[in-house]
Amino acid sequence: MESGGGMSQFDLDPWQEEQSLAEPFTLGYKKGTGEPVVYGSLLLGAALLGTGIVSGSLIPALASLPVFLSVYWHYPFIDKRPQMAANDTGLYLERLGVVRWSAISELSIYTTAVRTMEFNQLRIQFNRPLEECFVQKEPQSLTRLAMRKNWRLKQAKSNTPVLEVDLHLLACDPEILLQRTRQFWRGA
Repeated sequence: MESGGGMSQFDLDPWQEEQSLAEPFTLGYKKGTGEPVVYGSLLLGAALLGTGIVSGSLIPALASLPVFLSVYWHYPFIDKRPQMAANDTGLYLERLGVVRWSAISELSIYTTAVRTMEFNQLRIQFNRPLEECFVQKEPQSLTRLAMRKNWRLKQAKSNTPVLEVDLHLLACDPEILLQRTRQFWRGA
């Protein structure tokens, strides 16, 4: 995972048409994505809790609860765990596991815009029920259950599952990510 704004293993020669071999990669959140929210909320929650303890009032202490819950929800932004990765075995998605390449029927980028901001999603269409798509399913952690995740599961019109992975928060260029992912997918 690259700590800067881009992904060094994804740097390509702009004149190179196609890369012959698929390169494994690992992605995490962009640096600076969640630090202000997590650390700022943590300080605010501590200040409210401290005020409640010092003053003996229950109201500031209770007011710190939603603030601490916000810290808990946003914690994955500062966690160093990979959110997405790919290699010959499959496509890894945090809190799901490794999806086998043969279970994927389509990979595409979907872009939406709100005013001047663009949001990119990697849409992964499966060709079978989700339970049959995994090479290795990641064990469910009770402590991470209520934390933010970077994907959503939906049903396509064909009743096959579709996974939408938010890319605007990950340290990657969406088009290069799609190209690298398709190299593994087509090679499977």
